[in-house]
Amino acid sequence: MTSVEEYSMLKTAQEMLNQHTLCDGCLGRQFAWLGTATSNEDRGHSIKLTLCMIADDQLESGNKDTGRHSIETLAGNGMFAPAQAIAAQNSIDYIARSSCYLCSVDGISVFDRIPMIARRMAECADQIEFETILAGSVPSPHLVERQDEMSATYSTLHSETLKSHFNRLTGIQIHELLGKEVDFERPDVVFIYDMDNDGVRLQINPIFIYGRYRKLVRGLPQSRWDCRKCKGKGCGYCGGTGRKYPDSISEYVGIHAQRLASGTHFKFHAAGREDVDVLMLGNGRPFVVEVTEPRVRTPDLQALAQTINSEAGGRIEVQDLELTDRHRLQKLKENASSNVKEYAAIIQTENPVTDDAIQRVVQSFQAVVIEQRTPNRVSHRRSDLVRKKRIHQIHMTRESDGTLQAFFKVQGGTYIKELISGDAGRTKPSIAEVLGTGCVCKELNVTAIYSDER
Repeated sequence: MTSVEEYSMLKTAQEMLNQHTLCDGCLGRQFAWLGTATSNEDRGHSIKLTLCMIADDQLESGNKDTGRHSIETLAGNGMFAPAQAIAAQNSIDYIARSSCYLCSVDGISVFDRIPMIARRMAECADQIEFETILAGSVPSPHLVERQDEMSATYSTLHSETLKSHFNRLTGIQIHELLGKEVDFERPDVVFIYDMDNDGVRLQINPIFIYGRYRKLVRGLPQSRWDCRKCKGKGCGYCGGTGRKYPDSISEYVGIHAQRLASGTHFKFHAAGREDVDVLMLGNGRPFVVEVTEPRVRTPDLQALAQTINSEAGGRIEVQDLELTDRHRLQKLKENASSNVKEYAAIIQTENPVTDDAIQRVVQSFQAVVIEQRTPNRVSHRRSDLVRKKRIHQIHMTRESDGTLQAFFKVQGGTYIKELISGDAGRTKPSIAEVLGTGCVCKELNVTAIYSDER
């Protein structure tokens, strides 16, 4: 004759059922990582069936008290039909149960609700474009607490959480309803069920659009620039607009991207930024616009580029638009201060400089590292640090006695204006220092940005 005590797993399961009402799935998930190619429901049913067979054997072989107790437990707390049949045959009384201790809210198992929940979730996604899905949930806190107590009491090492079990079964139902693929890494949408409130909501994950912009006019900031006096509220100083500048690159790009994707907000991310009085020429500056909660995930990017360029009226141009992902956005940010950038500048000198002095600048800044303390002009918004930046090369020609034209190839994040002027000694070495005369940048353009954020 076999006894439950011979198998620790069966003994643990019997003790759990002695104390709590457990459905097949919730009993099975206490041993979820034992055995493969099965389900928690089948696992729990098998455990109960094994316990039931052992108890029936005990009834037949003389160990009637133990067998009767086990059948009573399985028929009541186990809600197990085979045990209930044996109880009826042997006149064993039991208290009928219907609500599982670990998965019932208001007397109904959350697992029994899944078909209806999945249909409600599918209705939430009507008229939203998506290809991949994931199911999520907010478990009832008291059910989580009960599971934690049970795991601690019985030292379970192979259990699965209610949330994981529920999410998996719900995901299967939604997949069958909608025919969309489950994606655990980057789903287009996440369906979330709140167990306590019986609420369903849809989390629409953002889309990311990569591109490059060329800035063709001066006096245009990259992001919205509010009036410093009223902080955007509107005052006499700004004419009630709340702004220092009426438009921005981020708004030209982001507003139209948001509209085309039927999103709720946008965030504009760029590989660095040029000063408001600096042009961005050449192949443009890489950017990613993030559109939150888009109802359209594959907008017509050619139409978007045409709209942006038309509405900008020659102030900016965008090109090379393509859908991308968050990884590329992260790489774009990471590389912004290390990639190579090229600039063209017009420099005004206090005194005329000789050809020898110009050559001295060219030679002095061949593959050198300079130190730049945060410039005075941006110290109000950036930490006061000393940054090391690599200058790859500088070419310089004379325009007139007091005017030079210079071309720079430098590490991203280099302050070119301060490299020219020295910023009262905060940048060392500087062109002004090498020339031996005061210098100021009269005009500056970014001519190329080399980046690889894929």
